[in-house]
Amino acid sequence: MNIPLTIILALLFNLSTIANNEISETIEDGKLSELSGDYISAINHYKKAIQLDGNNYYAHLFLGNVYHIQNEYVKSISQYNVAILIDTKKAAAYFYRGNLQIDLGSSFGAINDYNTAIKNDPNVMQYYMCRGFAYSNMGDFYNAINDYSIAIQLDPKSARSYYSMGKINGMVSDLMLACEKIIEIKDTGNIRAESVYMNFFLI
Repeated sequence: MNIPLTIILALLFNLSTIANNEISETIEDGKLSELSGDYISAINHYKKAIQLDGNNYYAHLFLGNVYHIQNEYVKSISQYNVAILIDTKKAAAYFYRGNLQIDLGSSFGAINDYNTAIKNDPNVMQYYMCRGFAYSNMGDFYNAINDYSIAIQLDPKSARSYYSMGKINGMVSDLMLACEKIIEIKDTGNIRAESVYMNFFLI
């Protein structure tokens, strides 16, 4: 089973904010199980962490991600919702819920979640890239270009890699149209479109 691109980053989250050692170890065990592809074991570890502390943000977040990997969308969004209720100021659950909404075909809902993720943490390149993909899929190429250009400013190398992976994984629904529109906007003298063209298309 292929892991969705937008889930991969969840495996890299820093657990330093989790104070309880037993919960931290249980969640780390879950992450190791995820990396090895043993999703049943990962689910069991995250559920155990939730039993130890029902208000652990990361346990609910990571459990939601595993359910997303397994295409159990109802369970996944339920866990993201719980994480958001636990801490509305953290960005990650909004981001991953936005990714799930993309899979459910709701670009508008995804953009709302990405907006909140960016409001809560405005310096994460991936948030802008995914919102840019969503805008592109809605035909809003000017806002897509704006988000891509911000992502490039934050981390140009990673933004280029992310766009390449997005193309491979079909995160832009009509890639040919998106490319044509970005070039068309670039040719009007739009500086941000020029930056996107130089970074994403000339590599």
